[in-house]
Amino acid sequence: MKRAARQSPYPLRSLCGEKPRSLLFGLLMLALPLPLLADALSELPAVWQNRLQAIPETDVSGTERIAREAITRTRSQLAELLQSGARDEKNLAEGYGELAALYQLFHIDSAASLSWENARTLQPADFRWTYYAGYLALSSGQTEKALTLLQQASKLDPDYRPLDLRMGQLWLDTDQLDKAQGALEKAAGEAGLRAAALYYLGQIDLLRHDYQRAQEHLSEALQINPQASEVHYPLAQAYRQLGQQELAREHLARFKQKTPEADDPLVAELQTVLQTSRWDFRLGMQAIMEQHDYQAAIEHFKKGLEIDADNLAARVSYARALYLGGQPDAAETQLNRVLSEDPEQILANFLLAILWESRQQAEKAAARYERILKLDPEHQGAHFYLANLLFKDGRFQEAASRYRAALAASSDIPPARLLELVALHRDGQADSDIALRLEKRIREYPDQSELKYALIRLRSLSEYAEVRDSVKALTLANELAPNQPTPPNIEALALAAACDGQYQQAAQLQQQVIDMVNWMAPAEKLQALENTLAAYQKDTMPQQPIWPDDDPMFSPPPLNPVEPFRDYPAAVPF
Repeated sequence: MKRAARQSPYPLRSLCGEKPRSLLFGLLMLALPLPLLADALSELPAVWQNRLQAIPETDVSGTERIAREAITRTRSQLAELLQSGARDEKNLAEGYGELAALYQLFHIDSAASLSWENARTLQPADFRWTYYAGYLALSSGQTEKALTLLQQASKLDPDYRPLDLRMGQLWLDTDQLDKAQGALEKAAGEAGLRAAALYYLGQIDLLRHDYQRAQEHLSEALQINPQASEVHYPLAQAYRQLGQQELAREHLARFKQKTPEADDPLVAELQTVLQTSRWDFRLGMQAIMEQHDYQAAIEHFKKGLEIDADNLAARVSYARALYLGGQPDAAETQLNRVLSEDPEQILANFLLAILWESRQQAEKAAARYERILKLDPEHQGAHFYLANLLFKDGRFQEAASRYRAALAASSDIPPARLLELVALHRDGQADSDIALRLEKRIREYPDQSELKYALIRLRSLSEYAEVRDSVKALTLANELAPNQPTPPNIEALALAAACDGQYQQAAQLQQQVIDMVNWMAPAEKLQALENTLAAYQKDTMPQQPIWPDDDPMFSPPPLNPVEPFRDYPAAVPF
């Protein structure tokens, strides 16, 4: 279970000597113009050249605006102090610590390492700087450097318990299992560290082939911290070695990369520093796409937007999380807010149209789809959903045109391949032309069974002799039904057999269909099946439309707004 981290005994302070709300002191002053100072961090003033290491300016163009400004401001603040001539080592150390945290967020590890080293040089007795430098080295796989730094940190504060966990990780990484076990067992004695320590102890057990002990350690780690999905992988290994294959498969299926939480106050403070808007936006997308934890996604996007309120792409993602989290009215509010600032934001328009359609506001939705297509004539989603509305409204020619446009934008919309032809058929296009188009699509998409089903019915029931073809219908049906013996496919085989004059065989197949659906079909559907059986028993073809209106295969699928809100791709999600 998630535990609140204890307050750090080593709070970081801003350059002016006051304890900030976070290390990102620059974020509090972003409204001010950036000072135009030479960067004295890369070219140190003479008074500091023998003590501090120069930190070259790094390319941060790929980061978000607010992070770039925070890094620039932090460097500028430090440059001003370095150039002032004042030997304010305490505030300089805090500033280097803040800069290190920012660099560490964006994985600019070399600059982060230099910044932590300068903080250590300025305040060598301050435990924080050595611990942070060691933690960075451990996280980036520099085991020898991490060992040196963490051992130095332990001399500065031997009572800081998370050190036992970090040393255990370090010894494990270097295959010194006895030392790792000793450190991790000490860490496991702390409630806030126990889950993480047990996770690593379980890995030691696996290396020693003590699978029962591994299972015990890892199961307890999950019991303490159920969200630590990374534990499932080694636990699956333990169960597999214990011969419990079902449990192994179950845990392997639940594996994701999320390690157990550790109550490490310093790392908690560092992670708070790292929570810029992009950090939260990234966590929000992960909560939506990987974990389907929409409440967590809502919280992450809300927090990120408090920092970066002008990020419209992130606000659209926030609206998606709100909708998926059961708050459609709040989602609509956020989408409207985006559109009030940028009326041409495509995804916001599209999701708003979906939301309106889900509320039976078809005319408003259709108008919004048309507006989207003026902005983006190749928007496949708008074409497809507008086509569905036009089809339902009986405007079949227009619907067919939109389905065709959707397929031109993306051929990977299986329902549109058939619905375009159904709309044309409803509009009165000749059976012969429809049959040729269907055959072409079957050659292009041989695995789409709905196309074959539609052509079997057309070849069996068309009133035109040049279209009706029992041999082609039977060939397709004998291919389709054995591979996919569903009631519709067996019914299609019966229809093709009857078209070929094999009424007794058709009756037997139709009876098989009735037996399959008898327990679940509504009375009206069951009666229609019985009527078809009666026709076969009289050696006649049934009187029914080629593509019935009430067959869901020949109608647009019902709108499921969750699918586009969850799955429709966003070129820029935040």
